Amino acid sequence: MADLKEFDVVRVARSDGADTGPGYWPVTAPAPKKPTKEATDKAPRSKPQMIRLAHDDPRYIEWKVKLGIILKMELSPHPDEGNSWFVDFPRGYWPYEKSKHIWVSGYPVKSKLFKTPQEFAAHLIWLLSSSKEYKDCCCVHCNSPNVAKLAAALDETSSTPTLQQVQPEKALPKVTPVPLPTIPGQPAPRQTESVPKVQPVQAKPESKAAAQAQTQAAAQQEQLKKQQAERQARQPTHLTSQQQTQQQRNTGWSLQSPILFRVGEQVWFQNGNTWRLGIIASQNPQQPGVHELLPLGSGVIPQQNVAKHDKDMRPFQAFSVPPVAIQELDDKTFDEIPWAEKFREFGADPSKRDLLLLDASKLAASKVDWSNSLWSAMSEDVHAKTITYYGCFLGAERIEVGDCLRVRNLPLELSVVSEDLIVMGLRFIYTSGDFPGTIFFRGTLYQRADPGADPSTLVPMQHLPIALRDETHWRSQVQPGTSHGWIVVGDGVRLKEKSIRGRLYPAHRVMPILNPSVFEAAVARRQIDDQHPYLNSRMDGVGRYLGRQVNRLLTLGASVPAGARLNLEPFVREDMRRA
Repeated sequence: MADLKEFDVVRVARSDGADTGPGYWPVTAPAPKKPTKEATDKAPRSKPQMIRLAHDDPRYIEWKVKLGIILKMELSPHPDEGNSWFVDFPRGYWPYEKSKHIWVSGYPVKSKLFKTPQEFAAHLIWLLSSSKEYKDCCCVHCNSPNVAKLAAALDETSSTPTLQQVQPEKALPKVTPVPLPTIPGQPAPRQTESVPKVQPVQAKPESKAAAQAQTQAAAQQEQLKKQQAERQARQPTHLTSQQQTQQQRNTGWSLQSPILFRVGEQVWFQNGNTWRLGIIASQNPQQPGVHELLPLGSGVIPQQNVAKHDKDMRPFQAFSVPPVAIQELDDKTFDEIPWAEKFREFGADPSKRDLLLLDASKLAASKVDWSNSLWSAMSEDVHAKTITYYGCFLGAERIEVGDCLRVRNLPLELSVVSEDLIVMGLRFIYTSGDFPGTIFFRGTLYQRADPGADPSTLVPMQHLPIALRDETHWRSQVQPGTSHGWIVVGDGVRLKEKSIRGRLYPAHRVMPILNPSVFEAAVARRQIDDQHPYLNSRMDGVGRYLGRQVNRLLTLGASVPAGARLNLEPFVREDMRRA
């Protein structure tokens, strides 16, 4: 029993398979055992037979194991974790032996067979997507020119599913269905959609073939990983990247947070004729655009919360934090200063006390900018090697899956000539036990297309991240007939914290509060090409990297009064442990 493996069984719900079962490939009459001279003269040379494999044939099981290896590498956010995948063939597909080689039959064009697990896996990835267009599939058969007439076959099989009569197999142990890991930020898929159904199965003693196939495939798994890494480094637009691109383009984008200002974010707010720094403590859904702010400073000198409108606020990266005015505070971080002692020292002079409070807010803002904290873990196992999160506080801003991020310091293998107007549509936020303290951001890189770009290369507006879609729609309305598209320059790209400049703010959302008169004049003239917010980047100012903190309030620490609260939305679940 020690050599038995545990698998997660993946069942592909949608199928375009056309193999109807035994008899789909007719078997010709066998040649006579002792051929006569007449038979030798007249009988044509027999063609190789298509011999249907039994469901428990070790070669059939080996294909299922290999398909599991490939699909897990392509589709799982954490391919190195959890049980191996074991892929059941979709309805209407079956393996055959012909000329001592295994072929998979069932493609709508009968003569087209899949000869390797890699070829068949490419078609399965498309079946697992929401696309109904064969041109979106990257497999060897769907890439051929004559695939237009297959659409009807797919429509029939997807809209009117039928049950295929099969010989009863050995009873499998009863299991509880477990869905594949949901992509963070995605709405739950409907049951009628084509999604893989996963069931954990403990191999039975008689299923030694599966264990043997797993053992035989172990070395191939390592080889596949190396080949995949080489393909990505050498040719990012190869088949694997095409599959990932298509899959992600067919996956919708969603946001639960406002596009502009969010609870917990560090912002500038107008205080008379000056600008002060604060944290958005709460928002009232009944009063959109109105925010309750918690002024930054020192908890030694409590400050009252203030209510501000959008027009009285700026994103933190709109301005640079000026240096401290009190010389002895230079080269110190917020937590290195004994604030109670300092305020006692300056307490007799109100003007000096106010100046000290202002410097405290500057140092507190720097501390926040150089810190991060994660929220809403997607896994309950805090000891897992890789943990994905729905969002994080990254410096001043609150970021979540589905956001659009401004980026820099992109990997050289992407061969990006210019980083201008390149943004990332964020799909995953995660940490890895192999890199303690590091946050990874993975998603799709988009670049603004040139005015004369081929329309076929542009990402359809409905497939853009929400912030990009919002801005593109606005620009198309103000300048109809002018191209405002985006192209993909990198897919499944993994970036570290230092490459994230900050959130992307749609121009028509932030420019009216940054420079309203200039913006309104540009819109009136319909000349908006230069209307882009020029923002700083995270950790551009003076400070020291502090890294991960437990939660947002502990990051703020003594810069806010004891007992201060942030009214975060229910989906923002922070670690509430005390440091």
